[in-house]
Amino acid sequence: MVPNSETSPAVPEAPPIEFNIGDTIFYPAQGAGVVEELTTREILGETKEYMRLSFIRGDLDVLVPLDKGEEVGLRHTFKADEAKELTTLLVESSVELPEQWPPRHRFELEIIARAESKELAGLIATLTRRDLERGLADTERDIMEKAKEMLATEFAAVQGITLETAKAHVKKTLEAHQS
Repeated sequence: MVPNSETSPAVPEAPPIEFNIGDTIFYPAQGAGVVEELTTREILGETKEYMRLSFIRGDLDVLVPLDKGEEVGLRHTFKADEAKELTTLLVESSVELPEQWPPRHRFELEIIARAESKELAGLIATLTRRDLERGLADTERDIMEKAKEMLATEFAAVQGITLETAKAHVKKTLEAHQS
């Protein structure tokens, strides 16, 4: 039987994420940043509301339609009181990765695409341990470095520190727990 609206209960939709000026945000393609401005623009004869986002990495500003933020992967960063937990996850958590390379690589890329803080921390921890135990191929090392960069931008935005300081924090945390 194929479910339809008459036989299946409706799944309530989650309310859309709201973004306001000053919010720290995370955009998977660019990392963390801040909502600098809400503005209305007319483009191709259509008037829409936009957010001007300023990113930690690359001194880049981007306009994103206010109603498309969630659709393009924009999310709020972790909260300041979660920084300690994420630092702990960098060394104590793990992600169960497939042994075979193609499915493992796909799985790692999916984590990068979702760009969820706790998953990134788990991936970094897992790949760091794997590197110590048996080494990483260049492709997998690139994924680990991308995850570190993404998480560092989030630490920088949330804690109000420079990207270099955030990268150093991630690096020191990992080095302190290597054996």
